[in-house]
Amino acid sequence: MTTRVERRVRRRRRSRGLVVVLAFLVLVSGVLYGAFTLTRGRDGPKVAAGKPVTLTVLAGQGTREIATELERLGVVDSAGRFRRVAADRGLDSALRPGSYSLATGMPVDQVLDIMAKGPGGIALTIPEGFTQNQIVEKLVTVGRFKRAEVLAAMRGQKLIAPHRPKGKPLEGLLFPQTYEIKKDDTPATVVQAMLDQLQAVLANYDLSARPGGVKLTPYEILIVASMIEREAKLPGDRPKVAAVIYNRLRRDMPLQVDATIQYAWRLRGKVKTRLSLEDLKIGSPYNTYRNVGLPPTPIASPGEESIQAALQPSNANWLYYVVVAADGRSAFTADYQQFLKLKEQAKADGVA
Repeated sequence: MTTRVERRVRRRRRSRGLVVVLAFLVLVSGVLYGAFTLTRGRDGPKVAAGKPVTLTVLAGQGTREIATELERLGVVDSAGRFRRVAADRGLDSALRPGSYSLATGMPVDQVLDIMAKGPGGIALTIPEGFTQNQIVEKLVTVGRFKRAEVLAAMRGQKLIAPHRPKGKPLEGLLFPQTYEIKKDDTPATVVQAMLDQLQAVLANYDLSARPGGVKLTPYEILIVASMIEREAKLPGDRPKVAAVIYNRLRRDMPLQVDATIQYAWRLRGKVKTRLSLEDLKIGSPYNTYRNVGLPPTPIASPGEESIQAALQPSNANWLYYVVVAADGRSAFTADYQQFLKLKEQAKADGVA
């Protein structure tokens, strides 16, 4: 005969068993749901497979942005899975910029293979701060064009550059980014693509603004942006350098921008990474130690961050800046004596 105590023990055992079974079912459900979300869409893309799609990857775009765009276009059905497979294959940072001819409903591995190999054309990367002459050399080194052809293209009369004053070179107007040189491209079409990209960037900004209280033409804004590009070593210093430039322009003070002196010497075929007092005496319209106002042209190709800084300078009264750290960070001041102290300290620290 079963005692009351034995019946109670059996009920407890049955309850514990039921709890274990329920916990197991919850675990299995979670695993099945995870598998479902991982494989959801594998049976077919959101759009009909096989439709041609063009994807353009810009320099600096990460896997997350690329994956999101691939999913939006229907090339892959899951941005998350694309990123996971890219990470598993070690291709996170190996996807090359350029234009790709893809199709909807492609396997993730196939897309990764194509993008790791790169687009069909030749990738041409123009770094920020490059001069026109450096861009010429870069175009020649891709192996498709002769130097004479590139130089002729730079002087082409049919180029469209709305903000270029008549008679000025293309310095500062060739936007720095990665371009794809296709089989049927010529030096002229590549140069025009750089000019067009600058216009696309400038379209995002109000060029009629008076940055720093100074009225400038769009071309003059590019001149300021080019000096910012060459002078500011860190992104956070760009609007600060812009403020110094505008404050000096308003006061009719020489800009005293070292990068313009380096550019003047570069035009004479000499690269000056460090300037001496004698170097500052060079006779040139780009000598902003001797001449008041802006140099006659940009001194390099500014990137968008420098263009934005030229249009949106810091609201401060600084007139001087000195590089004070090994990483290129500058200190800014409106006081000349403080400026001299900063220079001495930077020199003592081995920075200047």
